[in-house]
Amino acid sequence: MSRRAQENLICGMLLVFFGGVIWLCQDFGPRARMIPYPLAIFGIVLTVLQIIWQNLRSTDELQMDMISVQPVGGLAGSAPAQPDRKTTWRDELGALGIVGALIGLIFLVGIMPAVFLFTGGYFVLTRQYSWKASLIYTAILTASVYLLFSVALQVQPYHGLLTPLVDRFT
Repeated sequence: MSRRAQENLICGMLLVFFGGVIWLCQDFGPRARMIPYPLAIFGIVLTVLQIIWQNLRSTDELQMDMISVQPVGGLAGSAPAQPDRKTTWRDELGALGIVGALIGLIFLVGIMPAVFLFTGGYFVLTRQYSWKASLIYTAILTASVYLLFSVALQVQPYHGLLTPLVDRFT
């Protein structure tokens, strides 16, 4: 089976999946279908665009000229490339810990404070950005999540277990 046929088969399976989501959404109430129905339509549009793009492109870009490919070490005189590091169980536990921290934050303080604290903490601890840029990106993400779910979709957010404790002091 050619690569193009494999790509078309996967896209066909995605179209069937998104079509199934739309079909299942017909039994949902108007509020319950507010998220899966538009996402399935968006998925169908993107999949159709993918099918068009992958079938109209030239097959020449799928070919590789082995003579012009650089060796693994890179150019002569450059530093050797880092060898691929295998994933260890500690790496996997670290990833699970990050997910657990987010879920714990959501459970304790609610979704909006958890998004703010988790995103900001991640950016600061990984030193991905400066602390000012981290604060700006975190505020933009939190505002986007709030506007999408609370304002646009009118979904009541979960406020967390600590809400009664905070409400008692206000």
